[in-house]
Amino acid sequence: MTSLRLALRSTSAAAVATLAMLGAVSCDNGGLGGFLISDAEEVDIGASVDQDIEQTYPIATDDDPVTVWARELVGGLVDASARFRDPSLIGGYKVEVINDDSLVNAFAAPGGFVYISTGLILEAANCGEIAGVLGHELAHVTQRHGVKEMGKQLVAQGVIDIFIGNELAKEVSVLAYSLVVQSKFSRTDEAEADEVGTQIAHDAGYNPYGLVVFFNRILALEEASGTTTIQFLSSHPATEDRIAATTKLIDKLYGDTVDPEDPAGYQCQGTTMDLAAIQAHIAAGQVAVRAGTGQGEPPSAP
Repeated sequence: MTSLRLALRSTSAAAVATLAMLGAVSCDNGGLGGFLISDAEEVDIGASVDQDIEQTYPIATDDDPVTVWARELVGGLVDASARFRDPSLIGGYKVEVINDDSLVNAFAAPGGFVYISTGLILEAANCGEIAGVLGHELAHVTQRHGVKEMGKQLVAQGVIDIFIGNELAKEVSVLAYSLVVQSKFSRTDEAEADEVGTQIAHDAGYNPYGLVVFFNRILALEEASGTTTIQFLSSHPATEDRIAATTKLIDKLYGDTVDPEDPAGYQCQGTTMDLAAIQAHIAAGQVAVRAGTGQGEPPSAP
């Protein structure tokens, strides 16, 4: 396993100079995340986050219908994402379903670890909406937003060595978990994920308006309930400006060739079960959970 091989923390003049250099690099190359964290290291970081996610949340088993369905759906999106980043560079994508009907969320960790909750699946009206959400999450990986943001924060914290021996540094593990679960990306990164994710969903055969429709749906749910408890909105704020920008992008890219009302683009692509059957499976409480998952916050949680 490679390492940046500088002191983990240092107050020496040399270290300060190094940090200044990395700060300058970040202006053009995304900082540590864009310049010094390799694809292999990114996967290692994602694997560490995955262990913490499995500790925190109950995860559906590999052979449960909802997992099979989710992986089939994401498979088409991964193929469509290849023009933005070759999936083989990170060993492909790893898709898990969080069995929590009260959690309405989806997120992705560096290295292609993707998570979607049963709560989000239940709230969606069709696969086009879910494809829009997951296309957005894949875009965070193709554009390396997670590791770029980590790089900026590690530089700010004075953390230079992301590995100590063959182990991920504690600060890096904690930061990675926090960034993934909270999904606090910059406005620029969120806008890029909307743009790239929309194209990924479209190229996979879905109506590119899926993400816009889903945003509007959960905004309406929050307004009707008078609360702000939907996690996807708290971590992916769906402002009117953001929705308008995505709508404008779709019109620019696809013009009159896409009808937001066309039902064909909202149907599941490449899945052996349709969404209604999966939602019924979830609602009936039939999702099998992997043993040992969902035991509480992991030791590395902030």
